[in-house]
Amino acid sequence: MMIFQNKKIIFLLKSFTLGGAEKQALNFAAYLQNELNCSIFIYSYIKTNESKLFYEECEKLGLNNLRLEKNPLSASGNFKYIKRRIKIFLLGIKLRKHNPDIIIPYLNPPSIIAVLCYKISGAKITFWHHRGADYYRGDYIEKIAVKKTPFFLANSIEGKKELESKFKIKKGYFLPNFSTVNKINTNNFLLKNKGIKGKVVLGMIAHFREEKLQIILIEVFSKLLQKNKNIHLVLVGDALDKKKFNEVKKYIFINNLKDSITILHNTKAEDVLPCLDIGVLISLKEGMPNTVMEYMGYSLPIVVTKHDGCVSLLGSNYKYFIDNKNEVDQLNKLEKLILEEKERKKIGEQNYMSLQNNFTIEKYINRLTVILNS
Repeated sequence: MMIFQNKKIIFLLKSFTLGGAEKQALNFAAYLQNELNCSIFIYSYIKTNESKLFYEECEKLGLNNLRLEKNPLSASGNFKYIKRRIKIFLLGIKLRKHNPDIIIPYLNPPSIIAVLCYKISGAKITFWHHRGADYYRGDYIEKIAVKKTPFFLANSIEGKKELESKFKIKKGYFLPNFSTVNKINTNNFLLKNKGIKGKVVLGMIAHFREEKLQIILIEVFSKLLQKNKNIHLVLVGDALDKKKFNEVKKYIFINNLKDSITILHNTKAEDVLPCLDIGVLISLKEGMPNTVMEYMGYSLPIVVTKHDGCVSLLGSNYKYFIDNKNEVDQLNKLEKLILEEKERKKIGEQNYMSLQNNFTIEKYINRLTVILNS
């Protein structure tokens, strides 16, 4: 950990929203600040999708140095590449006032900015930081940034393979996420009046985006509901994709499911997790999902799409992985957990112990230190 002790570190985020990547970033930053005496500065460059939950998380963790800059990757008209390089150069000059030792980006676009400005800022270390369902520009500035990247980091084996295939690079590393769960045992007021007392509560915590498949879960849930009225579904997430969010609401309304499904947004995961009996995540793509780690931290059994990052968390022999296209498999696994309370408790406890044994922030920093020293 000595590589981080007393250092000045800039975290570069895409926007001040609170998804899995941002939650990892903020908890990492807080640990460095509070335990290793680091000076932390958090930058973002896109104002849209700002979330009050992000600022609440920063306040809770004691992170005060937040800066919102103009997007250096935005350019119009002719000479776009030159305009972008000038903006990135000017950002690098601005960052010099912090005398940074390290710049840590989260997601692909911030990685482009970091690797093109870190030497200008005076920082000695940065890297490309891939985070699962990520965005590729495919333009010239991305190609230049890839060539200048010291090394590539991914939070899943799937992501590492994707980087190596996409960019034809060899120096890629897999670094699993750490647990950000601070378990709170409470009966949350948000769900007290939703008519779910005594019911088995399924929950999917995921923002409404293209790659998250809430509709599939609702379709399966509606079939389970025909056989068992003693269940309720909670969907938690912000409407980052308005079209997707409206599709979900419309489906619930048309199928007369509004009394059996609760949608919550601008809601902290820890306000809902204590009320759940089963955690669900159905998606097209994941890195190492923070949501799954949160489910594990609250001792929940989890029904989840079999992505590499989920396998890294739950183990290759985990019984409740599902195929997005196999509805029968989804129905059977959810129904088993709904009907068997002992099975829920057994699987939930196994998940909790796996998280505690393998995914602490101390282990994360030790693994990252080994990579930085290699």
